Amino acid sequence: MRRILAAAALTAALAGLLPAAPVPAAGSATPLVVTPAWLAERLNDPSLVVLQVAAVRDDYARGHIPGARFVWLNWLAESSPERSFEMPPVKALEDRLEQLGVSNGSQVVICHTLGDPTAAARVYLTLDYLGMGERAVILDGGLEAWKREGRTLTQEVPKHKRGKFTPKLRPEVLASLDAIQAERGNAGVRLVDARSAQAFNAPEGVTVVRGGHLPGAVNVPLASVTDSLGQYQPADSLRARFEKAGVKPGDRVITYCGIGRTACPVYVAAKSLGYDVRLYDGSFEEWSRRDDVPVEKAEKK
Repeated sequence: MRRILAAAALTAALAGLLPAAPVPAAGSATPLVVTPAWLAERLNDPSLVVLQVAAVRDDYARGHIPGARFVWLNWLAESSPERSFEMPPVKALEDRLEQLGVSNGSQVVICHTLGDPTAAARVYLTLDYLGMGERAVILDGGLEAWKREGRTLTQEVPKHKRGKFTPKLRPEVLASLDAIQAERGNAGVRLVDARSAQAFNAPEGVTVVRGGHLPGAVNVPLASVTDSLGQYQPADSLRARFEKAGVKPGDRVITYCGIGRTACPVYVAAKSLGYDVRLYDGSFEEWSRRDDVPVEKAEKK
């Protein structure tokens, strides 16, 4: 029934009866990115787990979607002395998700605060890595979109039972430096840099040890897949943006950015279009510090 309703909503949107359409996962009528209306219809679903990602707990405490559970991003993407941002150990992720009430049969909706789509996308990527990608969606525009529609907020912290979650690990979601070295230049593999055009072509000494980008990479900035409100562009616009950058249907896409956060919405966008996509978690932070790998720079004009 859920898939039938989602398909009907998409058809109505195309007919101009709805203000916007969810972005469906390729090959499925279940949307990967959902509207506030989609979520509102399902708030009483006992399998629903809404995760509201916030930089600090106070952003959650000031008002959140009824039933939403606070998630501090560092629980699911940690910093270390070696990396600014990286995937935690699987056991730690399993424990944290169970504490949040996530079980194998949960329908997870991820919501960000303050208009930053990168946090929700990073949580989605983590769930995809753990084998929960087909049972997780992103609330398009996050909490701000929910508020703009005048929907109910609460300050009540919900009570929930500990979940029972068994990861079905998908290691192919993450690409390592060595894997990129092995595949770089292969036909059908496209490196996609999600940083701004300025960062993509930055000279040496600007924010990174070596400026530039991975050899052969193309630039699909975060700002080209989401709008100023943190909402994803329509599927046709996303497809055109990737194709303009030289990403062809059937290509394997490896996204990266500075530290592995900005590239996550580009990962979501590519997956929604049906690309075989993965994230280089070490991103340019790792690559630019390695003297044994090349860096490409824009030609001087």
